[in-house]
Amino acid sequence: MRISSVYAVGSAQWSRQHGALLAFLRRHAGQRIPPECLQTLADLTPGRLAAPGTSLLTATLRDQLGTELAALSLVTDYGKEVCVIAVHPLYRDKGIGASLMREQVKRLGTLECCVAPEHAAGLKMCFNAGLAAVALTRSASGAPVLRLRSFPAGFLRAEAAGPDAERDRSTILLQEGESL
Repeated sequence: MRISSVYAVGSAQWSRQHGALLAFLRRHAGQRIPPECLQTLADLTPGRLAAPGTSLLTATLRDQLGTELAALSLVTDYGKEVCVIAVHPLYRDKGIGASLMREQVKRLGTLECCVAPEHAAGLKMCFNAGLAAVALTRSASGAPVLRLRSFPAGFLRAEAAGPDAERDRSTILLQEGESL
């Protein structure tokens, strides 16, 4: 599997890539993603793609017929606006979504996303990528969603260690620039 960033090089190339990615998302994300996520990808411009906190990644696999798009991940505003991952049905349950999410965290430094509590596959992907649930909120439509967030390496282990790790956790927070 190869994970690549999508960059807008030229308008003709962007138009071709953009159309193919939008079609992939519509075809393989099913009814799980809100319409505003589709709209964000539809409205994505080369300028917006270059904005801080925005990343568009693809996962491709090579087979006998050539290279095939297996999954895509779009994040805007570090996931606070949009965080969506779509995986082709043939490649689900193989860790591709979690790999894309880990790569987003690596490239962006932090990631936040919201997942419906009944969406077990989405929650599993987020947890496998190292995200942790931090709040139960409501979506724009009023449905309950879990907000998940990435944390600095070692943070969750220090938290699980109990009160003796409080001093270590504070050090990690300050080193990583998290506000208290």
